[in-house]
Amino acid sequence: MNILYILFSGIGGAIITAGVAYYIYLKSKKPPTGKAYEILKGLGKILEEPEGEYYFTRSADDNFHVANHIYNHADGGIIVTAFHEDPSTYGERDLARAFKYGGSLFTRITCEEVCDTESEIKARESLSKILKGSTLVIIPKGEAITRIDGIFCRFNDNTHLSFIAFRHSKDPSKNRGVIFRDGIAKSFFEYYEGQIEKYVKP
Repeated sequence: MNILYILFSGIGGAIITAGVAYYIYLKSKKPPTGKAYEILKGLGKILEEPEGEYYFTRSADDNFHVANHIYNHADGGIIVTAFHEDPSTYGERDLARAFKYGGSLFTRITCEEVCDTESEIKARESLSKILKGSTLVIIPKGEAITRIDGIFCRFNDNTHLSFIAFRHSKDPSKNRGVIFRDGIAKSFFEYYEGQIEKYVKP
């Protein structure tokens, strides 16, 4: 049994600490299959050797390539979170443009602390141009949710993948990341799916 605890801080003066305990089953009678595993194989040497069901990236450049690969190969629902940077600044460089399965399967979640009313207007306009029918969800200030920046996927075969970015506080080139497959990834997807249901505007 491996247990990984991750502590996350909130923003805007309110510190949100989330202790996330993971049970990782290392012995499997069947070789891994499904879309999530297929995407992992496609990432090849970008990822470090797996430790159970999770894989680490080693650089900001790795993070870029992993995110782009996921967008290019995902065939189901994607939830993307941006809690620590304003998504209205993405513009033409928004990697979401590589997602081929339609805006109705794509949701971006951000929060008022980084995306105010003016930014929200720009972010909605930009995202709708890239992925028509996509959803932008703004979490109100001070809401006590777990604010993790990442990409959370549920593929058409009901396998799951989650890619979480670990930001360096002073040097973005030192950013790292971790990818989870299936069990843990499913929990992340379902958590943020619940936040969408709670906060999406009718």
